[in-house]
Amino acid sequence: MSVRRWHWGKIAILWSWGGLIVALLLTKFLRQDAAIDPAGSTVSFLGSLAILAALTVVTWIWLGGKDEGMK
Repeated sequence: MSVRRWHWGKIAILWSWGGLIVALLLTKFLRQDAAIDPAGSTVSFLGSLAILAALTVVTWIWLGGKDEGMK
């Protein structure tokens, strides 16, 4: 099934779980000392950015399908 045809509830669930994972990653990032574990800090921070970017792309595609329906 195309992302453009998803119900808005699927997007809400996707953002809820994504937000929870990002919150956990950023909590780990803020609690650890980058001097002790630079790789862990990098993975935590870049992982949270990657998840947010992926969610934004999926939402953009979904909203693009809503624009086509308005024409």
